[in-house]
Amino acid sequence: MRWRRQLAAAGTLLLLATGWASTPTAQADTAVTPKSSTITVTGAGWGHGKGLSQYGAYGAALSGLSYTKILAFYYPKTTSSTLSSGDSIRVWISADNDNRLTVKPATGLKLKDSAGKTYQLPTGSGYTQWRVSRSGSARVLHYRNAKGAWVAKSPGLNKSLSWSFSNTDKATVSLILPGGTTRTYRGTLTLRFYGSGARTVNSLSMENYLRSVVPAEMPGGWATEALKAQAVAARSYAARYRANLGGKQVYDICDTTACQAYHGTGTEFSATTAAVAATANRVLTYNGSYALTMFSSSNGGHSADGGVAYLVAKKDPYDGKVKSQTWTKALSTSTIQKAFPSVGTLKSVQVTQRDGDGSWGGRVDQVKIVGSKGSVSVAGGTFRSTFGLKERLFTLSGGVPTTTLSAVTPTANAAGPTSANETRWKAMGGADSPLGQAKGDEVAVAGGWHASYAGGDLWWSEATGSHWLAGELLKAYLAAGGPASDLGFPTSDQTAVADGSFADFQFGRISCPSSGACAVTFG
Repeated sequence: MRWRRQLAAAGTLLLLATGWASTPTAQADTAVTPKSSTITVTGAGWGHGKGLSQYGAYGAALSGLSYTKILAFYYPKTTSSTLSSGDSIRVWISADNDNRLTVKPATGLKLKDSAGKTYQLPTGSGYTQWRVSRSGSARVLHYRNAKGAWVAKSPGLNKSLSWSFSNTDKATVSLILPGGTTRTYRGTLTLRFYGSGARTVNSLSMENYLRSVVPAEMPGGWATEALKAQAVAARSYAARYRANLGGKQVYDICDTTACQAYHGTGTEFSATTAAVAATANRVLTYNGSYALTMFSSSNGGHSADGGVAYLVAKKDPYDGKVKSQTWTKALSTSTIQKAFPSVGTLKSVQVTQRDGDGSWGGRVDQVKIVGSKGSVSVAGGTFRSTFGLKERLFTLSGGVPTTTLSAVTPTANAAGPTSANETRWKAMGGADSPLGQAKGDEVAVAGGWHASYAGGDLWWSEATGSHWLAGELLKAYLAAGGPASDLGFPTSDQTAVADGSFADFQFGRISCPSSGACAVTFG
């Protein structure tokens, strides 16, 4: 998900010098043997656990902490500093990957070269799209006419310089991505040559950039002070990333969770825009440099050591205040054997090294998988990514967990085996619960199951368990395509907040304010 903050390759290389290694514990866990052909993983948290916990920030805000105190807790020893007003940033729009820059026509749309010469782009029914592309070392302009044909147009600009689209009337430009999806961006869109190809780069003010980033990283319905803390963390992270690249690339930061999630105006939200404005130009520094303000969804009650003085390992009393951050996942022996075929028939799995930070002795640094043909040892991060675990903070046990329901053929309202969704429905109170009576039998969807009730729906997959959605949020989920969409299955129940509700999904989040349209964000 978007909240699991990772570093892009360029940023990582520049940050390794600060030192990232934590001191592992020497004691190993007891080896776990499969039971019922299953190894169960029980964990806490979601992400890397370094720096700000987003759920922790929310819990801290509900406990009365101001955003400055939240930041001081998660980034001790840092100093509040100020960016210059009007500071700008260049964002690589990675989804526009066809080496061309295509935009929708609009009144006020202009094309400008980097020397400042402009060309006013005509409008009318004969112009349906504008496109700048690369031809050798030169830029060329085409428009798509009403018949769908591309026609060359000479704008009278210097072909050896970069060309940018901007709109002085609207201050936004609508980008057409490969496949036809349209996204609207503030500032300018530029085709920058990169190697033998080209990349689309969005240049805009830092504050306008954050208007998209903050709600893409944290639900707009969360407590105001948490949103402010997220705004400062995101601004500081972007400023450091830009400083590390030092202008050596054609962009300052990317638009994915490898940097920070950014999707243009489509994710902007009134409450997060207000939080950005309330913290305008505020950043965190350490010894005169921008702080590495890493953040993740949840640290599971204990932050991890980030290798610098202000990313410290310590207990977090706020992380579990909003909701429990524990989770389980059952791994079949066949799944583990398929991932590590060289071991043969699985005999045991053992955590052999931890970092000492958190429950069960800390985050897992190394795991040993033993089978009939031999054994392999893998890093905790490798084990996590191989099996899609939320965190490295976990413990292992043999057998199917009592808190995780097995995937049997659903038989809602019928005699026979009970499905995970039906069991959840009964636990919530059955027909007397907010869900009410079932509207029909469960149906298989996208590798999981869907049960519809009078007051909402339950969605289940092996990776996520059973979770309920209702009302406008359910409508937004269905409109986005449900579990077959880029969101995947819900990973949390619909949660009420001060200004609406939200739900988390495998690859995104939906936030629905008390008034206005729901916001769907992906990462």
